[in-house]
Amino acid sequence: MQYSTKPIYLLLLIILLISAFSCVNYFLSNKIEGLTKNKYLQTSNSLKNQIKEAIFNKKNSTFNVALALSEDNNFKKFLKNEKVPYPSLNVVSEKIKKYSNFKNLWIHLIDKNGISKYRSWTKEKNDNVSTIRKELPTLLKNPKVVSIISVGIFDITFKNIVPIYDGNQFLGLVEVITKMNSIAEEFKEKGIDLIILADKKFKNQIKKPFTKDFIGDYYVANLDAKSELKKTVKENIDEFLSIKDYKLIDNHIATTFTLKNEKESNIGYFIIFKQKKEIDLNDIYEFDKFIKFIGILLTLVVIAIFSSIHFYNKSKYTTELEKNVKRRTQELNELTKKYHQIFEGSKAIKIIYDPITLNIIDINASAINFYGYKRADFINLKANDISMSTVDKQKKEFINILENRQNVFISKNILSNGEIKDVEIYASAIQIDKKTFVYSIIRDITDELKEKNEFNKKQKLFYQQAKMASMGEMLENIAHQWRQPLSTITTAASGAKIKKEFGDLDDEFFYDSVDLIIRAATYLSQTIDDFRDFFKQSKNKENFKLSTLINTSIKLANIKNTDIEIVTVYEDCEILGYKNELIQVFLNIFSNAKDILNTTKSVNKLIKIEIEKTNNNITFSILDNAGGIKESDIEKVFEPYFTTKHKSQGTGIGLYMSEQIITKHFGGEINVQNINFLYKDKEYFGANFKIKIPISLNS
Repeated sequence: MQYSTKPIYLLLLIILLISAFSCVNYFLSNKIEGLTKNKYLQTSNSLKNQIKEAIFNKKNSTFNVALALSEDNNFKKFLKNEKVPYPSLNVVSEKIKKYSNFKNLWIHLIDKNGISKYRSWTKEKNDNVSTIRKELPTLLKNPKVVSIISVGIFDITFKNIVPIYDGNQFLGLVEVITKMNSIAEEFKEKGIDLIILADKKFKNQIKKPFTKDFIGDYYVANLDAKSELKKTVKENIDEFLSIKDYKLIDNHIATTFTLKNEKESNIGYFIIFKQKKEIDLNDIYEFDKFIKFIGILLTLVVIAIFSSIHFYNKSKYTTELEKNVKRRTQELNELTKKYHQIFEGSKAIKIIYDPITLNIIDINASAINFYGYKRADFINLKANDISMSTVDKQKKEFINILENRQNVFISKNILSNGEIKDVEIYASAIQIDKKTFVYSIIRDITDELKEKNEFNKKQKLFYQQAKMASMGEMLENIAHQWRQPLSTITTAASGAKIKKEFGDLDDEFFYDSVDLIIRAATYLSQTIDDFRDFFKQSKNKENFKLSTLINTSIKLANIKNTDIEIVTVYEDCEILGYKNELIQVFLNIFSNAKDILNTTKSVNKLIKIEIEKTNNNITFSILDNAGGIKESDIEKVFEPYFTTKHKSQGTGIGLYMSEQIITKHFGGEINVQNINFLYKDKEYFGANFKIKIPISLNS
């Protein structure tokens, strides 16, 4: 008999559970929020302390270099005016850069009179720097060690000045200058990003900026500062510079350390970014688990109290529960059997991999049949044993699968007999016994790829046929365009010959005839160049103007020598793409319009070309007033071998190839519809071919 709880006790249990969970949740959420804020505050303070320590270390390191150089005999000899080779001083500077972390270190040598004797960054020397460096006169009179951070004409720098003595004789000063960039590089290795800024009051002072980088009026002192972080800071720089504790930005925690000089005046800022995922919140999570455990324990206590009230019915309920457990166990066994049937009995090829070792963990019968291995042999293989991909590539693919970045792959697999098959792999991560594996379904696409290659060959054949059809039309157009200039040449030559025979050939007539022949021959040559350029095979993209495209297409279609009026409405611009293929498209459309207009009795025959540029695309509208296309034919015009012309006039592949060129080669769109349109306040009706392509195929 099924155990039944009385409604009053059930209601009491629900109220107690809801109350307990509400109390625990309220306490937990507030406590977790407080702990998290405290953790972020601790992180912020730690980051500031790390910056402070890094500045201290850099300052000390620079001082140690300056101190060591003050004892260098070459420097002492140089200041005593002994003949020390000048390049030997440069060797000291270069060795420091080569064998230490000081990659941007400057050395300045000043004699006891304030004269600059050596600068490692320039050959300029022998100028009196004590007149422009206000701290030098005092140091020359009372030599002492000085260590400061300042902003100069180049950068924010650490400056360490140390006196040079030979015994008790004061010879001069050595000044060692280093930059902040090494601090940024040091922190980058720790996964912490810095943007080091000089205060905006130094904008005009920094005349030769080392990094050449500014955010507004603030000079950026570290190279390779992340551009996305600089953009974030630039959007609200005042807010970043005034961060007291910390600021949460997307996936980062940000804080700011203010750099001050010896007078406690602000000279720069370290804006520090650290990814939130790098902050250890395990103690907070452990606390969260502990409180939830208490909540669960409290819930169990409430349930235990409720169960005790009804203990007298427990024996009957336990019996029924055992029956339910047996039934559920049986159901689970059935589900397990069904899973094995789905996996093992599937006709699809299925393989389970270990993404770490690349071992094959399990396969189904279809995989055994496809690859030709025995099950025992198959299980001993690795993923790279059946794939032509390298081990590194396969590991990267498994990482992409586990992180759900890519789940479909095309690969070449090797069968047991050495045959290579093209396969398409659908893969995803699955959990088995708390361990993650890669579950893949494999499909043989070898025949599909062959069919695709065959289709591509047919496409090339279609394209060649279209070119051949165009060539026939071009030859006819060439013949038509050559009649007039050939007639001109013949007439001029004949006239000159007759006058010569009668002795009546004067110089004026002779030169006029020769000029006429030259102009006609030049026209013929230009016509040949136009048609030759059109038939050039070019797979390279090129820049060309709209005007060149339209004028060449009209000339090749030989429309200007007809009674058809051509109207163009566009603003000239450049296109990057395949010029000859686009001319082929327009030539097909113009030729079709010319042919249909030549069969009409319209008084005003018209082809109107409208071009509109929007964003990164350009749209062509080619309209004619030939009465449009039959509604029964308009859906078929882009089908291969469909034509409304006589078989002797058309092949039916011109518009099909035009559609293939626009969609496949330009990634664009082409369509046609019958419309009414206005020109000079008169309404016309005809076909409108609309083409939309990108202005640049690189966009």
